[in-house]
Amino acid sequence: MTLQNALMCLALNIYHEARGEPLEGQIAVAMVTMNRADWKTSSICQVVHEKNQFSWTNRTSPAALQEPDAWATAKRLAHRVIAGRHDDITRGATHFHIRTVKPVWRKALKKTATIGKHIFYGPV
Repeated sequence: MTLQNALMCLALNIYHEARGEPLEGQIAVAMVTMNRADWKTSSICQVVHEKNQFSWTNRTSPAALQEPDAWATAKRLAHRVIAGRHDDITRGATHFHIRTVKPVWRKALKKTATIGKHIFYGPV
């Protein structure tokens, strides 16, 4: 796993999961990804593509990158997060969902933050 691959996987996750969110919401999604990967760049792509973990990877073919400004922001944030230039505003979250759903798995975790349209959860 190269650093370039890790950056691409993290940027894709930011783009597909949070491109419509404010900057803090995009950073928060990146933090969840990094927390799940234990901050190991070698684990980022595995985390992103783990079955049924992120909605965009469940599709047969993910949506195209049709918003160039959002894609540029996602790539920039991926670089900054991997470089450790953002604090974990999710307070250790490993999961999130949009406010309009109530997944059953949330009951086994503790709520750590609400940012934009997402609610974040971490281990109890």
